[in-house]
Parts: sequence; structure tokens; C-alpha cells
Amino acid sequence: MARIFLTNSPLLSFHTLQALFPNGTPLNLQIIAGALEKEGHEVKIFDSQSLSPLHKDFLFALESFKPDIVGFSNSEIPNTGVIISVASILKKKYPQIKFMAGGQIPTFKSELFLGRDKPFDVLVLYEAETTVAAIVKVLLQGSSFENTPGAAWFGADGAIKYSKKNEAACILDSFPLPSWKESFKKASFSKGLAATLETSRGCPYHCSFCSIPAFYGSKPRYKSVKRILQELKTLKSLGVTEVYFIDDSFATKTEAARELFEEMIREKLNMNFLIQIRADIISSNPKLIELAKKAGMFIAVVGFEGYTSKVQDGAKKGNSDKINIEASKLLRSLGIAVFGTHVFGPPKSGWLDNWITFRKGRQNSDIFRMTIFTPLPGSKIYFELLKNKGLNSNKSEDFYEGKYLIKDNHKPLLMQLAYFGLLVLHYICPGTILKAISHPNRIIRVFNQRAYKGAFRFVFGKILSALSFNGALK
Repeated sequence: MARIFLTNSPLLSFHTLQALFPNGTPLNLQIIAGALEKEGHEVKIFDSQSLSPLHKDFLFALESFKPDIVGFSNSEIPNTGVIISVASILKKKYPQIKFMAGGQIPTFKSELFLGRDKPFDVLVLYEAETTVAAIVKVLLQGSSFENTPGAAWFGADGAIKYSKKNEAACILDSFPLPSWKESFKKASFSKGLAATLETSRGCPYHCSFCSIPAFYGSKPRYKSVKRILQELKTLKSLGVTEVYFIDDSFATKTEAARELFEEMIREKLNMNFLIQIRADIISSNPKLIELAKKAGMFIAVVGFEGYTSKVQDGAKKGNSDKINIEASKLLRSLGIAVFGTHVFGPPKSGWLDNWITFRKGRQNSDIFRMTIFTPLPGSKIYFELLKNKGLNSNKSEDFYEGKYLIKDNHKPLLMQLAYFGLLVLHYICPGTILKAISHPNRIIRVFNQRAYKGAFRFVFGKILSALSFNGALK
């Protein structure tokens, strides 16, 4: 059996979501660890998300554990460069260690990770729970991955090789519980610990910028309420009082969500929780949202995207100005904080559309977030633009939701200046400042304070990025 060290991307200046959600635990690593431990492997998880590259704590943990294999998770393309750099340095320092990577970016952009000068021995493609143990076995044996589903590697002939894709859908109830050891964080709004949990995978919707249907499938799969309650009760027994449901679109099966909330109330779990949910699901199901509040929901992350037909058509979200406003009004009436996410510059939108998104988005959100429309690898629009040479850049580091990447009648630099100008306006507005200083709802107050922290980190990180990054990797 092997000793396997699992980690993720270190902190980079554009990781503003890490400032907003510092309590989130690396559920993807915990799930993979659970699958590997079931096969008898010894696994250590090291969460690097709040540390600089090659931080002393990271190196100490690695050297103390003495792994046979190091595995990196990468589902955000701008993290790719630093992950490859860190892995390359570790490969030179510890040539006996085998390196693997998994997640959305290794799946959709394998060429970034595999090559003569790249450190990775194998990639674990798509959902790894059913394939990673077999891939690890072959990796340790030094034999061919040809007959091992879900793998990619660099062949002796200088070409990237792929084994057969694992076509069997992952049955979520069938997996062992995630390995939650060593990775809890202190809860923000309750006494106890925080943890992340998923209830479903896949999405039936087809937002133009989203890669989830391509990675998990367009037919959602759900954990049973019994399994979810088992996980929640286990977490509670470990001291967890705050849960972040990380489903990309919660409650696409409303009856299952209703049953879950009812059971959480009946079992008196008394756990605060956060969900990501569509505005149309909220506005169409007011009784469900009332039940969610009773069960412990304290904040909803809602993809409003925009408030004009051009923005909605470009994002292919299926919402409307009316739906967005109704959803926000309902959440606020129940005392649930509204974390509203929006896009700047989707296809066919204009300056007026972006201004309306900014103005109405601020009014419609307790915590306002807006990012430049970014066609993510795995999304339908990304591959269309790539095929038609419609991207201003295909460099990994440019996909951080702060650069305008689509070739159209807009000038990229002007779009970026306008975008950052609106963000500056947002942060200097008295209303935003007052939310961070004196809003009566502590949740809204704290999240707006975190937003400022993320903005300052981004600005100063950009100024110091070359110096700090190069220095960290020497």
C-alpha cells in the first residue's frame, strides 16, 4: 500500500473567493482520500489554499509524511501555472516521488500537464472516485495505463495517451464517507467547526460559461436524503456546526430538498448552512425557501448574472429582471443574506447592459459580486471560441475573471478598465462601506469586510506578484 499526499493550489492574488469563503474545506480531496483509504492506502490531506507557494508548513508536512505519490487537484485554470511550477520543483528535489493531478483542468486541458518537461506521471480524468485506486496501483507498478479507465499520460512516442473513459455514472451513495480528518476550520457564524458537503452532481441547465455539465454530466445525480443525513450527523458528532453545500445548483430536485430540510428540522441538527441556488428555483418555490430558513439556511449564493435580456441571453441562464428581484425579495423577507453573483460583458451585451447589471445588482444583493464573463475550459462557448480563434488569449493565467478574453467589437483593455472602474466605484460607495462597518446583520457585515480584504489582496498582489511569486519558488 502507498503513502499518498493530496493537496491543492496555493494562494494567489486573484483568489478573492478564498477571502470571501475562508472556512471552506477541500471536499474534493476529502472524497478522494476516502476512496483511497478504503483500498488500504495511507493518505494525508494538506490544504494549501491560504498559504503561499512552497510554504514552510507545506514542505514540512510533505517531508514528514514521506509520500510515495503526491496528487494535485486543479479545477480552476489560472491555478495551473503555479501547480505545475510547484510540482516541477518537488520532482527535482524528490525524484523518487510519483506525481498525479486531477480535476476539471487536467481533464479538459491535459496538454498543459503532460510533456517531456512536465512533472506529472499520470492524470486522473473526470470523477476520480471510481478510477483513482486502479490508477494508483498501475502507477506504483510502473506498468501501462492502457487498460485502466480514466487515465491520461505522456507516451514514449511523444504523444499524450488516453485510456478509455469510465462511462459508468458515479453513484453518490455508494462511496465511502469523505476523509474529514485534519481539515476542519473554525465556523464563522456559530460556535464550532465548518465543513463542506455535496448532495448532487451534474446540472440540467446549459449556462454558456459553465463547465459543470461537461464534467459531471447534464443529467443530475442525487445522494439519498438518508445518506446526506448520515454525513450531517457524522459531521455534527465531530463538532461541525456550519455547513457549506457546494452543489453548483442546489435543489434542482425540489422534492428531495424539501425532504432534506424537513429531516434536518425533525432531527434537530441545528446546523447553519449555505447553498448555491438559481433565482428561478427560489422565486418558484417560496415554501421551500421558508423551510430552508427553518432548517438553518443563513445565506444563499445566487447567480443573478444580469438584469437585461442581452446579458441573460449571453449567459443563457434563463432568468429575468423580474425573477431576480422576486428571488432577492423573498430571501431578504426571511432574513437570509443574498450573495448575488453577476457577469460583466457577456456576448452581445453593451455598455448600458453592464451599467444596469452593476446598478441593479448592488440593489438586489447584500453581498455584491461581479466578474468579467470568462469562457471556462469545458464550457460550450470556450470550445466554440477556441475553434473559431475567438479568444484574445488562451494563456492559463489570463482566465482569472479579470481579463476580457472574447474577440468581438469591444477593445479588451477598455473593457477591463471599465470593469475595474465599476469595482472601484462599488468599494468607495458609502452604502458598501456602511454594510462592512455597521450593517445590523453580522453575516452581511462580515462578508462585505471579507470582500474588501479580497480586493486589497488582489490589488497589492498584482503589484507584488512578480517579486513574491518568483521569490517563493526559488
